[in-house]
Amino acid sequence: MSGPHLLRVTDVPIPSKPQGWALVKTLAVGICGTDKAFYTGSYPLFKKPLIPGHEVVGIVVEGPSKLVGRTVVSEINFPCWSCEVCRSGMYTHCPYKKTLGIDFDGGMAEYFVAPESALHLAEGLDPVVATEVEPLAALIHGLRVTPVGPEGAVAIIGTGNLAYLLYQLLKLRGAKPVIIARKGSPKASLLVLEGFRVAYFEDTSKLLEETWMGLGFDVVFDVSGDPSAVEFAIDIARPRGTVHLKSTPGSRGNVNLTRAVVKEVKIVTSRCGDFRDFEEAIKLLKSGAVKPKITRVFIGVESIPEAFEKALEREQFKVAIRMI
Repeated sequence: MSGPHLLRVTDVPIPSKPQGWALVKTLAVGICGTDKAFYTGSYPLFKKPLIPGHEVVGIVVEGPSKLVGRTVVSEINFPCWSCEVCRSGMYTHCPYKKTLGIDFDGGMAEYFVAPESALHLAEGLDPVVATEVEPLAALIHGLRVTPVGPEGAVAIIGTGNLAYLLYQLLKLRGAKPVIIARKGSPKASLLVLEGFRVAYFEDTSKLLEETWMGLGFDVVFDVSGDPSAVEFAIDIARPRGTVHLKSTPGSRGNVNLTRAVVKEVKIVTSRCGDFRDFEEAIKLLKSGAVKPKITRVFIGVESIPEAFEKALEREQFKVAIRMI
């Protein structure tokens, strides 16, 4: 990928493996919101050209003997492990890190490389399902940042893959979330058929009446990927409630922060998961406690351009590519 809608399949050398890293043969890779933002141009590329793909699973072909031949998923942050930030336990924010599929070539190729420390065993998971480990881990991390109990009123803005996974995580914690969608959303209709509680932007006044004193939601998660949704999230949060942002659309949004200050709303954010979040995500997917919804699977590296176009369709929750 070298720019908006500039995506082509080409031959590249097998990446070299630094000491302490592994060479991994890609089995499957998912297309996430950041990948789509790079593709449409709303999020400028950090590296040109870039091999995208950080929701990736593969088999280790070179590296530590304990990993060779085993199925793994990779974290996306490759830190230095030496700086003060890493040594303070904040390795996902290492100022010297490389980020898989963001500023470092990712998994939409036959092979990718990753540090041994970033790899998690994912044996027993279907490779396509295993592509959901990374987004699920990111949401688990988000719920560490913003814990939600069974008593809180919780809204999720968005109808895509993150909303689908987050709704299930919140239900596991005893919460009773509601997904807020736009009328006419094809994914919202599918969510209703599957038993998800769904409301619509146009009907939120009725929804707010169900909250304490009609003041709004205790927590509002924005996973829509739409920068304009932040202001709406502030509007439906209760005074001293929390708005949690978990999307990287790349483009700027206009927000009435006066409204947020008057309501004393706490705005928090989260990005990606760390080691323990990946391990929990793998357990949840293996047990079936969280079930992803992958709506289209393409086969082979040659199908990647078509897969990106399909991923932009409103009906798609998640598009993945099975490489072999």
